[in-house]
Amino acid sequence: MKRAYRALSLVIIAVGLAVISGVCWHSIEEIHYLKSFFPKQFTVQEAYYASRIELIKIAIISFPVLVIIGISLYFLNYYRKEL
Repeated sequence: MKRAYRALSLVIIAVGLAVISGVCWHSIEEIHYLKSFFPKQFTVQEAYYASRIELIKIAIISFPVLVIIGISLYFLNYYRKEL
């Protein structure tokens, strides 16, 4: 049973990292789309503001995932000590 919990914890960690990576990739693609869509009107300051907005979106989406990853790491460490 402990091996199943360890495997589940590893799967949760992998899925969580994949979700965070996907969100980051989407944000980069969105900024690139805005830059290519408005080439002359998109100033450096507007790119900075767009990047800040994307960073806030990443933080809002990633925080619960990071909490779940942290809990999974705790249980992974707990089951490692019991073996």
